[in-house]
Order: sequence, then structure tokens, then C-alpha cells
Amino acid sequence: MTLSAGDFAVIEVMGSRRGAAFADLCCGLAPLASGGVHFLGRDWHTMPRDHADALRGRIGRLFHVPLRQDTPDVATRVLLARLHHTRTPEATLRAEATRLALRFGLPGLPAGPARRLTDPDLLRAACVRAFLGQPRMVILELPVTTQRDDLLPALLEAGAEARGQGVAVIWLAAAGPVLRDRSIRATHRLRLTDSGLAQMRSLARAA
Repeated sequence: MTLSAGDFAVIEVMGSRRGAAFADLCCGLAPLASGGVHFLGRDWHTMPRDHADALRGRIGRLFHVPLRQDTPDVATRVLLARLHHTRTPEATLRAEATRLALRFGLPGLPAGPARRLTDPDLLRAACVRAFLGQPRMVILELPVTTQRDDLLPALLEAGAEARGQGVAVIWLAAAGPVLRDRSIRATHRLRLTDSGLAQMRSLARAA
């Protein structure tokens, strides 16, 4: 698979562990038996570790397990990676995070411990973290239930806006009716199996 700026890859995966392993592969975090994985023209496995860490700061990721209930401060966790990897002032990042939070159905950037928030709101806060700070690629490991609630339209809208700015988006999705939704415009529709990635030929017309 090769993704260009603004591409949108929808990948059907069987099980969250397989999806997480593929996301790790895209981020240069998985060992390879053969072949290579490149990001922004650089091979993850040949570049120095500090360069690889810096490049990972340009990837937004919504993990299958989003923010945990034992997170001591949600706002800090949302902002931390971008504060570490960019020189953008904290006030600017907070303003962007607040805008994204409103988009995802939160009243603002959550403050305080995660135990004060519901699981759906923690997922929304994790979406803010994934899109924050103008990443070059966003990887979405969506729980099955997310595909049926009101968060999906906001995610697709945020993804479309990011793609318009040259961001590549990967959606690792469980099998279901949403993958056959013809209104979801994807440049790649693939299925991840034990043998690797395969084209979802039956859905080619939906792209």
C-alpha cells in the first residue's frame, strides 16, 4: 500500500489486535521479517532512533483503547505529544484542541481526571488528540460500537478537513454495513488478512 497526501484508506480488519499491530507497523514500531515501511520518504528501520521518534510526532493516532480511566489529567494527555514534538505555543494548541472538542461533541477541552468522564467522552477526547497539531497522517483504530453512534459523522468530517490539508488518513474498521456505505469516499478500500492486504473488489464502485 502506498498513500499520498490527502489519501483515505479504509481497511477492514478482523479483531482489534490485528488492527493495532498494523497501526504499529505503519508507525515503525513493529519488527519486519522482510520488506520495508516508509513515512515521508524515510525508512523507519534505517533511520536513527531520535529521528524516528520525531517523525512519529507527526502521526495522529486514535488507539483501539482510547484514554484510560486512570489518566490523571485528560487535557495534559491530549496536549502532551504535540507539546513535546512541536514548537507551537501551548495557548495555540489549547485553542485548536477546544475547537476539535466542540466538533466531537464535547463542551470544551476536558480538564481533570478521566474518571470524571464517561467512556464515550473519553473516546471523543482521544479523537481530539489524534487530529491535534496538524499531523501528516492520522490512523483511526475504531471500536465496533463507534461505527453506529453519532461520533462517526464528526470523525469523517474532521478527516475530510485534514485530507484537504494534505493529511493521509487510515481507518482500520471492523466489518459491518458502514464499510459498504457509498457516501464514504475512500481512495483505497482494503481487507487485512493473514496473507496481508487485499483489495475489496466488491466495494470498488463505492469509492
